[in-house]
Amino acid sequence: MSANRDKAARKLAQCVRQLINASAFAEVIAAVESGVLTAKSGSATIAKLSAGRGEVQNALTWLIAIWASELAVLSNSAFALHLAALKEAVLLTESEATQTEVVWTGPKVEGSYLRATRQVVQDIISAAKSELLVVGYWLAGKEDYEGIINDIIKLMADAVSRGVEVTMVLDQGEKSYGKNNRDTLIALWPQDIALPKLLTWRIPPDDKHLKLHAKVLVADHHDSLVTSANLTMYALDRNMEMGVRAQGQPSERIAQHFELLRHKEVLVPYDT
Repeated sequence: MSANRDKAARKLAQCVRQLINASAFAEVIAAVESGVLTAKSGSATIAKLSAGRGEVQNALTWLIAIWASELAVLSNSAFALHLAALKEAVLLTESEATQTEVVWTGPKVEGSYLRATRQVVQDIISAAKSELLVVGYWLAGKEDYEGIINDIIKLMADAVSRGVEVTMVLDQGEKSYGKNNRDTLIALWPQDIALPKLLTWRIPPDDKHLKLHAKVLVADHHDSLVTSANLTMYALDRNMEMGVRAQGQPSERIAQHFELLRHKEVLVPYDT
């Protein structure tokens, strides 16, 4: 009995999804509420309401069958409410679902269609509307002779100009070319645009091997990239690097985690 109920529930949800996809859901709800469509409706009524739309006719046929066999106690108004609740559950679930994408830097190989790290980084920054978090271990300077990092910095500066609150969390250690990330950023940043909020992790003096090694972007608590790639020309264009872009709840959690690190003063202003 339980198996039959579960099968009917799944089929009913599929019918609702079909009607939503066919842009026929509002029409069907109106027909149920007005009494045009009932648990006793036959094929002629279903065909008339479907108006030649095969997917709608199929969904309605199943809908009426389930209503008549499993939900016959429901009045038209109660069944309409039941369908409306199912629709909202479907849409809510889809809106909260996480969309993921694997992102790659490295040699192109036939048969693989992974998007490039560089392009995804540019897309996330360009699409940011209110907040942008950038976390990185290494920000390249003048050795990026192809201008890749300059382009990324310009996109961040453009974001600041359009009112996006940009926060950069950068490792404070000196890099192999003799500069730290803060000095490199200031040298690359347009002088007529305010610097983003700069934060770092103050490494305890008794352990010089510690690093702020995470590489993360989050836009608007919704669109994020967690990657092995630093903000360097090689990492964004030539190395073998891999990451995952997530649009949905994980991005919110990542942003909240770094906000908590800042609130607890694990992350502090990167002033010098």
